[in-house]
Amino acid sequence: MPPKRSIYLSSALYLTGDKAREQFAVLVPYLDFNHKLGDLDRLKRNIQLRKYPLDCNNLIQQWELYRDVERRKKDIEQYRVDLQKRIQQSSCKEEQQQLKSRAVLARDDLKMLKAQSYKVADAFIANNFLSIPNDLHERTPEEGVKCIYERPAPPANLPSNVDRFQKQLEEFGPACLYMTGESAWMDLQLPMHCSETFRRNKCILFCNPDFVRSFLVEAAMVSKESLFLVREEDEPVDKVNLLHLCGGGSLLSFLGYFTKLSLFPSALPLRLVASGKRYHFERAQSNEVQVFGAHKTAEGAEELFDEMLQIYKEFYDQLPVGYRIVQVPAPALRPTESMRVDIELFDGRNQRHVKVGELGYYTDFLSKRIAFIYHEGKMQRFPHVIAGTAMSSLDLIKIFLSNGITMQNLPMLIK
Repeated sequence: MPPKRSIYLSSALYLTGDKAREQFAVLVPYLDFNHKLGDLDRLKRNIQLRKYPLDCNNLIQQWELYRDVERRKKDIEQYRVDLQKRIQQSSCKEEQQQLKSRAVLARDDLKMLKAQSYKVADAFIANNFLSIPNDLHERTPEEGVKCIYERPAPPANLPSNVDRFQKQLEEFGPACLYMTGESAWMDLQLPMHCSETFRRNKCILFCNPDFVRSFLVEAAMVSKESLFLVREEDEPVDKVNLLHLCGGGSLLSFLGYFTKLSLFPSALPLRLVASGKRYHFERAQSNEVQVFGAHKTAEGAEELFDEMLQIYKEFYDQLPVGYRIVQVPAPALRPTESMRVDIELFDGRNQRHVKVGELGYYTDFLSKRIAFIYHEGKMQRFPHVIAGTAMSSLDLIKIFLSNGITMQNLPMLIK
């Protein structure tokens, strides 16, 4: 596997003007200051419910400093414009010379202020503002998981030779395993059958790349430490937009396609599904099925979310195990998520529920960070996004083998 490196000099998602001269800025995220900071009480409540490690007081101080610097820059720029007009209108050479001297001083002051403003913007935007999490959805419970659907487990009938099935999956540490026999066949067939279930329900099959750049990792607020870093030939030491291995069965690989993409409204809603590998650092790779949807409005996206959830049910209803769908509470959400539901299969042998899939609603949070837009007349708007992992073959196979479930119990895979 590619080596891992943990040195990151700066943000790749937001580059200030001084850094943009040396680093290529792929995009400029939409910075909605009024929405995020217009209601500080709502922001503080969001942070509190999520138990999210963001210092609101420091954020507000940085915001005030940033606004003050930007205001001073505008004042000086306006002063220079006024001086230029007075120079053009004056007929006195002596007065013109005095005005030109003032203009030179104003230019130097603006140059110095801009140099200072880069540090202020970097501290506020890159290190604080872009760390603000998404707004919580009204369906997200404040604490404790909420079961919204459950299918009871069938009567337990574990075979006596269940240990023989478990030997088909040998683990050599957390990041290495080997599949044989029916487990290898399931690993191939399960993602194909799951993708086909979504395709039958008007979802478009997609194929995504296995690699993404750092700016997308930051846009999705994923820890860079959880991904493998790929070294490139002749890579500058100070390069910030590095290459990471994530796998085509991940949300990150979908975001790469939609970055800076502009759609006509008629293209929405989107219903996409992709099957591919999912790579984690210090965890075993897995074949996973990732779904992605986008809609023009919040109401439409919520309806699309519920439609996708019905397709989840259609797939899991075919499996010979019990499962439940739970609404995830605020503290368990990722920063980019407004709400999320988890799919948990019942492990009869160990008498517990195990998470095997999820579906999240991201509002227009991700779209603003990756400049994913659609046109409405002359206006540019941001689609609302839903996405999630429909299934992880490794998690499913572990439960199947633990409970003695073989290919004979999964006829849909051998049709």
